[in-house]
Amino acid sequence: MTLAEPAAAFSATGAFQAVVSTAPTISSSSPTVGETEGGTAVVLLGTGFKKVDTTDLESVLFGVIPATRIEVVSDTKMIAVSPPGTGTVVITVKTSGGTSRSAPKFGYRMLLTATFDSVAAKAIGGTEIPVEVGGGSVGVSATAFASMKITATVGGLAAKVKWVDETHVKVVTPVSMKTGPAVIQFNHDGYAGTPSTSVVNVFPWVSSTAPTAANVVGGDTIKIAGAGFLSVDETNADAVTIGGVPATSFEVTSGTLITAVVPATSTIGTAVVKVTTPDASSADDGPLLSYRGPLAVDIADDQFLRAGGGTHVLAVTGGSLGDSTKDFAAAQITLLLGKTKLTPTYVDATHLRVTVPASNAESAEVRLLQGVVPGPAVTVPIAPVVTALSLIASPITGGKSIQVKVAGLGAATATDFTFGSNAATCQKGSASATVTYVCTVPSATDAGPVQVRFTSGSGAASRYSAAATFSYTDLD
Repeated sequence: MTLAEPAAAFSATGAFQAVVSTAPTISSSSPTVGETEGGTAVVLLGTGFKKVDTTDLESVLFGVIPATRIEVVSDTKMIAVSPPGTGTVVITVKTSGGTSRSAPKFGYRMLLTATFDSVAAKAIGGTEIPVEVGGGSVGVSATAFASMKITATVGGLAAKVKWVDETHVKVVTPVSMKTGPAVIQFNHDGYAGTPSTSVVNVFPWVSSTAPTAANVVGGDTIKIAGAGFLSVDETNADAVTIGGVPATSFEVTSGTLITAVVPATSTIGTAVVKVTTPDASSADDGPLLSYRGPLAVDIADDQFLRAGGGTHVLAVTGGSLGDSTKDFAAAQITLLLGKTKLTPTYVDATHLRVTVPASNAESAEVRLLQGVVPGPAVTVPIAPVVTALSLIASPITGGKSIQVKVAGLGAATATDFTFGSNAATCQKGSASATVTYVCTVPSATDAGPVQVRFTSGSGAASRYSAAATFSYTDLD
C-alpha cells in the first residue's frame, strides 16, 4: 500500500493509493491571556501546522473570530495574532486535514491604567488613594467589580482595592519594608496593566518604642517598631534620632524593627523618635520617648519606715512626680523595697504614698523606678514602733493596766517604756506572734495626748506612730 498526499491520490499509474488525512493538534499556547482590543501574538505549539493556509485567516479562530494574522514557523510551531474579543474563548486551527480537537483557552483581559495625583504614604500602610481607572470599566457595582478579579499592586506589593464607580477605585497602600517612589499597577484576572506614571512616595513609619522611657544619662536600649526600615542606611549616623540627637548606635533588625541605644540628654521630658532613609523621614509627630531623671527616696529629712508596716508618705528627690495623678500614672512609678515591688500613689510633685509590709530588719534598701528607669538605691532605717494599745486613755492618776504591742528589731527585749515623759513599769506578756508588754500606766501632772515610747533591745529608740498615742484625762 502506498500513502500519498491528497493531491496526488490519483496521479500514480497502476497503483492503488490510500490517503490518510490528519487534523492539526495544539499542545500549548502562550500567552494564555491578552487585551480585549486584540493584537496579542500567541505562540501555538503542536503538529500539522505546515498545512495551514496563512492567507485564510479563518484557519485560526479565537472562539468564532478569525485571527488578524497568521505565521507558520514550522510544522510544530506557529504564531497567531488575536482579534478583538471578550471573555474566555477556545483557539482552533483548521487545515485540509481537519480541525484541531485539543482546544487551548485564551482569555481576553483589559489593559487597565491608573491615574492619580502623586501622594506620600506611610510605610505601615493604610493610606487610601483615589484612582481613576483607564482601559475599561471596573463594573457597575461592587459585586460586578468582585467578579472581574481586578487586583492592584503598589510598588509590586499586593494592595486592597475598593470599588467606587465604573471608572474609579480607592487603592489602600500595603505595609512596605522599603521606602521610596512606588507605582500603582492594576491586574485584570492575571493580565498586568500599565504601571502608573504618578508615584506613591512611601516614607518610613515609627509606630512605637519599647520601653517608652529612658534615663537622661543615656545608654538604655530601646526597640523601635514601624515599617520601611530596610531602606535605612546603617552607615548614616543620623538615620535614627531621638529629640534630634543621633542614637549612640543602632541596628536594623528587620523591615519593621530597629534596636537603638539612647543618647544622653540634659533635659528631662519627651523627645520624638525619628527614622530617616535616603528617600524620606518618618513623621515629626511620631512616638515620644520620655527622658527621666533618676528619682530617689529623700532620706535627708530623717526618713524612716515603721517596723509595723502600714501606709507611709515618702519624699522624693531627683525630679518631679508630675503635677497630677494623670502625670504620675503616665510616669509608671513603682517602688522596690528590697526585691518586693510596691505600687505607690500620688500625693504631690515631690511626695508619694506607699503601703509597706511589717519588718523586723534594721533597715531596707529602697529604689524608685520610672517605667524601667531605675533610680539610685537608698538605705532607709526601719524604726521600732508601738503597733497597738489596749487602752487609749486614762486619768492622770494612772495605775491602770495596759497592753502595749510593739514591733521592730529587738522588740522582744524592749526596755525604758515611757508615757510622754512619765516612766512606766512593764513586763513582757505571754509568747505570741505579736510582741506584747503589760504595763502600768504611770501618773501624769497634765492631761492631754502623749506618745508611748520604748527602747528596743538593739538600742534604737521607738519612733512616732499613730497607734502609740495615749491620752491622759483629768476625769476619774
